[in-house]
Amino acid sequence: MSSAIEVVREAGDSAAVPPCDSRFHYVPPWRAATLRSLAEQVLPPVADVAARYSAAARPDEPITADETTTLIAACAYVRLRGGGDGCTLAFGGLPPELAGHARFERMTVRAALECVGWFDANQRCLTGVRIAPDRPAGTRPSDGALYGPELARRYGPARQVTERFNDVLRGFAKDFLGSHRVLELGTGTGRLARNVAPFAGSYTGIEASRAMIDAGRRDGLDVRHGDMMAMPFAAGSFDAVVEHESIDFCTEPLLAATEVERVLALGGRFYRVELETAPAAGIGRLQEGITAQLADMSGGVFPYWTKGQRQRLHRWLLWRGFVHRRIELARWDETRALRDWLQGLVNASYPSFSGIDERTALSVCVELAGAASMGDLDTRWPGRVGMILHQYELVDRCCPGHRPRP
Repeated sequence: MSSAIEVVREAGDSAAVPPCDSRFHYVPPWRAATLRSLAEQVLPPVADVAARYSAAARPDEPITADETTTLIAACAYVRLRGGGDGCTLAFGGLPPELAGHARFERMTVRAALECVGWFDANQRCLTGVRIAPDRPAGTRPSDGALYGPELARRYGPARQVTERFNDVLRGFAKDFLGSHRVLELGTGTGRLARNVAPFAGSYTGIEASRAMIDAGRRDGLDVRHGDMMAMPFAAGSFDAVVEHESIDFCTEPLLAATEVERVLALGGRFYRVELETAPAAGIGRLQEGITAQLADMSGGVFPYWTKGQRQRLHRWLLWRGFVHRRIELARWDETRALRDWLQGLVNASYPSFSGIDERTALSVCVELAGAASMGDLDTRWPGRVGMILHQYELVDRCCPGHRPRP
């Protein structure tokens, strides 16, 4: 519990995150004060509810109105990452899988325990306290806020890549990962792992979403279910840690960074792979128009992006003594259907978080593309794609006080 607060405090509550503007909204970072509020004010009443009803024999009986309000507020607190941190982004109360419970003044015991499980899945790595009761045999625990079936369903369409992308990844693996013990953070359905694992000395992945693991299991990859903020690996277990846009969806990226430092052997490297896309100018203008219209429809919380956390993570790694090198792996021309250039906006990193469903987002794309004389969504347009590698080398432990715990 104290370590989570200390990590955030030491990194600086004011660590720079890009401000919200008319196009992008960033998940606010956790701050020491909101972590303390989570541990001291929000968590105890939820733990009381869990203890009171975990052994209840009648799951369809209602709990009290006050208990219902407590659970809804607690889940909203972790969904908003504390709230009140100077960012206009809001997920909007409970996640879709729990939203139905909020319609009732008094939810049932069964619904209450579902809310407790969801809340616990999102807070336990931050506080170090587990409060959810044991589940009956044959049932699985709740996935965290960003990791449920909705994510797995949308992941494929949102993350389609070409064979050139796969070729560049394989080249990266051959040049940088040969013979190394490799850990990948957030394997998803395995699109990076399939290219990297065959060339590593050994490969292990960790993924927080059981739904995503199930979707990618057919590739026979060694993927463990777990949270990158509290990894089930010994200190110094890996020579290389690889990440591709998964840490953006971590509840607190700085806690994930402490785990990367812990599991890396001295001299090991943390590789962050980024994909940059630059479509034709007309498509860029179309993207801006679509974003503005959907933001207006959602009351200003579209789209959901977390890219601003990368800058915060970068500053933390440098402060800890990692040596950074930016490497351009490749850059190439690519022709895609307009549908594919706009797919990121249709998904908007999963628009259910901002209240815009897929059909609405797609209809706006069709309408504005027609108005801009861009053709239908199957019209092909050129663009340029780049793959960037951020290499962080653990050359030494920065000081005795910051050596990670075993």
